[in-house]
Amino acid sequence: MLNSSPVGVTDSCILRRNSPSLLEKESDLELEITPAFPTLIGRFRVPDAGGMNRDLSELILDQESKFQSLGRSNIGGWHSQTDFFDRPESEIAALYTWVKWAVSRMIDASAGTGKFNGKLDVTAWATICRNGAYHAPHSHPDSAWSGVYYVDAGTFDSNHPLGGLLEFLDPRPAVDAVTAPGDPYGDPFRVQPEAGLIVVFPSWLYHWVHPYTGDTPRIAVSFNVAKAREK
Repeated sequence: MLNSSPVGVTDSCILRRNSPSLLEKESDLELEITPAFPTLIGRFRVPDAGGMNRDLSELILDQESKFQSLGRSNIGGWHSQTDFFDRPESEIAALYTWVKWAVSRMIDASAGTGKFNGKLDVTAWATICRNGAYHAPHSHPDSAWSGVYYVDAGTFDSNHPLGGLLEFLDPRPAVDAVTAPGDPYGDPFRVQPEAGLIVVFPSWLYHWVHPYTGDTPRIAVSFNVAKAREK
């Protein structure tokens, strides 16, 4: 009679493979798991931002009335020039301080605390979204970190719960072709705008903004951060 066991595998091996006795001490076992390709997104709520936001709103709405929109990823709405942080107003200086602080924490989280001691170039621009305006999917080339500060989140429309939300797309290109237990891959990461919130993310990460459906303007300041070029 022929032996039905696979070549090179004994009956005792097959028995042990299917034996629960191997996992008798399962509670003492641990699988080493490494998050190999993390994508860091930082969020911070600026404390006591009400006064700063009121001044920023007044300034940005005034700029909208005087200057034509600079078209970029925004579809509809208004986009200022990219020299927003060059202005002398104290409320802009205050926001710049908070942005630099948030970005420095992201650099520490990604590169290691104190590992980067160089200088940074920061550019910023204001945007205003009214009903129907949105930002098409895009990234920010030639920068390291990007972000947005919400001066005024506008109003929430319960009939359109995704209206105006910032959405980040899963950067792993093949995840849509994979079905895994629990479906852990491919879902977007969404951020609900709120006044005083700073969001910082890698500039290469594709993102977009759902069409805004509120009744009042949504006002924000976006920014790019890059390692300063040596002169």
